[in-house]
Amino acid sequence: MKIAPSEYFARQAALNEVGPEGVARLQAARVTIVGVGGVGCAIAVYLAKAGVGTLRLIDQDIVEPTNLQRLHGISETQLYLPKAEAVREAIAGLHPWVKAEAVVETLRQANAEELLAETDIVFDGLDNFRTRYVLNRYCSTAKLPYLFTSSVALQGHVGLFTPPETPCLECALPGVQDGPENACELLGASSSTVGVVGAIAAEEASKFLLGLRSRVQGSILTIDMMGPDFLLTRVTRRDNCPVCRGEVTKMPDEGVAVMLCGARTANVLPKRTLLVDLKAVAQSASETVLASSDSVLVYRLGSHIVSLFQTGRVIVDGVRDQSEALQIAEKVWKQAERASSPRLAGLTRGLDLLLLNSPPP
Repeated sequence: MKIAPSEYFARQAALNEVGPEGVARLQAARVTIVGVGGVGCAIAVYLAKAGVGTLRLIDQDIVEPTNLQRLHGISETQLYLPKAEAVREAIAGLHPWVKAEAVVETLRQANAEELLAETDIVFDGLDNFRTRYVLNRYCSTAKLPYLFTSSVALQGHVGLFTPPETPCLECALPGVQDGPENACELLGASSSTVGVVGAIAAEEASKFLLGLRSRVQGSILTIDMMGPDFLLTRVTRRDNCPVCRGEVTKMPDEGVAVMLCGARTANVLPKRTLLVDLKAVAQSASETVLASSDSVLVYRLGSHIVSLFQTGRVIVDGVRDQSEALQIAEKVWKQAERASSPRLAGLTRGLDLLLLNSPPP
């Protein structure tokens, strides 16, 4: 049986703060979520239930066994698939009126403008401050509302920054260095805490999109589920904040290989853009393939699990440091080049023939 959206959202439309006009306003909204792990996935699900019409889901990672405990609507059938694609599928199955776009990519300074274009508000579902600062600086420059979230152990945070009206994230948390001592692998993660943080963040975004004021705007809400306790801290604009003063310089290059949350997994970017034939690589590694899609191939390589993306980006799990990750990535790229070369060579020959037979300009 197919349910009409008007029936699905009847109780939401009955809210004095929303009404039928508010439901229509949410359906016209465009929201981007960067990082759709535990909190980001919960945010996406609650926004879909609220009726937000367009969701852009950006994530560089895949669904691992340890993720399933806190990913809303994701099952073992989606293990090792890109998180962005898995969350998109989960939303599409339950909320067909939502246009969900999956972007399997690493957010960087170089592509922030492209990935964050044409959106009404940006969610931060990230697990590292380096990328958060990229997000914060772009949103401050573009005057784009930015909703910060985090969750580790039994604690979470939610903050809404609307530049230039409010201070920015770096006014509150400047110069934070990422380290394994703060990772969920060491401190743990609670599925219910992740859900509470995601629900509060989604409600804050809905209020903002509906034009309703919130005390979280320009503040950071700390949620401690051990109490439970809720602490709202007003953020004061720092006089010397380079982001708010519009004096941001380009952040130092993070390098080709970057250790991810937990310090045993690395994200390795190719030095040049590659076009990988994932099907061909899968055939050469058929006995060790864990999962595959149009955008990624996940397979075992010795004691490591490798995620090879169509663009040539590689995630290597089970490494000691960047040097080891880069060595494995080089091996993966050579294997991919050998597997892909016959097809790519054919494409190149076809292009050459097309150019030879084309009439002169």
